[in-house]
Amino acid sequence: MTPRPPGRLQGDDLIGEVLRNMEEGLFRIRGKSLVPSVYRLYLHPADFEPFRYVLPFIAGEIRAALDARLSKWNRTKRRFAQTLLEKIGAGEAIEAQEVVRVSDSWLVEIYPDLDGKLQPGEIEVYSDLGAPQKAEYGAGSLTRRIFPKPADPDPEPELAATVATPRPGFASEPTAAIDPIPADAAPAVGDAPAVDEKDESTKPRAFAYIHYVDQQGPKTFEVAKNQMVIGRGGRSYWVDLKLETLPDVSREHCRIRRDAETGRFTIEDLSQFGTAVNGKPVGKNISMELPRRGTISLAGVLDLKWESA
Repeated sequence: MTPRPPGRLQGDDLIGEVLRNMEEGLFRIRGKSLVPSVYRLYLHPADFEPFRYVLPFIAGEIRAALDARLSKWNRTKRRFAQTLLEKIGAGEAIEAQEVVRVSDSWLVEIYPDLDGKLQPGEIEVYSDLGAPQKAEYGAGSLTRRIFPKPADPDPEPELAATVATPRPGFASEPTAAIDPIPADAAPAVGDAPAVDEKDESTKPRAFAYIHYVDQQGPKTFEVAKNQMVIGRGGRSYWVDLKLETLPDVSREHCRIRRDAETGRFTIEDLSQFGTAVNGKPVGKNISMELPRRGTISLAGVLDLKWESA
């Protein structure tokens, strides 16, 4: 790692980590090498703030650097192969292995780390090839680089100032239109195991139902376990109910437990920006008993309609 003077992160630091991740994520198949085309960067909120209003420009510079590196690799490989074959008198040069990306363009996104996992100066990069369903094989890598901290760091901004800007086209208040689902309607189960509806004997008993609307539309989740975790999830974060929503909702946002003897439910807040039940905050790492029916609010951006069976 190239040393740099102490201080806040610069745009070149982000470019360097993406290019490093690009090289580590090479996936070879037949005569080609595939590179990741999707890059998601996470920064400590204090490091994210200086970039907030220039994110499109920085993302454009990162894409330009990716184009330049891809072009350089292909020129170098062809020139090396041509020179080597000419030296050994192998006649016409064979085609050198080409480095390509699967998608038509680069996708670069930069977010603040709202889960409190990163320290100031750290950069977390997730990448994948851009294949459908984000296939895990050859999916690039997760990297975390730690840079020197400033000798006298500026005070970190209030967490309220680090709320992520909603993505274009996403309405942050879809839950107002949620109505109880009729008993005769077949609910769409979100992230629950597929069950053969023809054989009810194999279907696990639902202890409760969660109705919600995220970026993929209205859904109903059947709670069939005595413990479950709700959040945005991620490659290093397993959740039972995965929500497609704003980064304000933590990757592991809250945990719901059921007492097998009494059938009562409790909820524990694991998040950065809070969990509330019927408007009452649960409290960080504190458990609260859930009513038979109610509204669970996640970071004030997504509501879950809770209904125990």
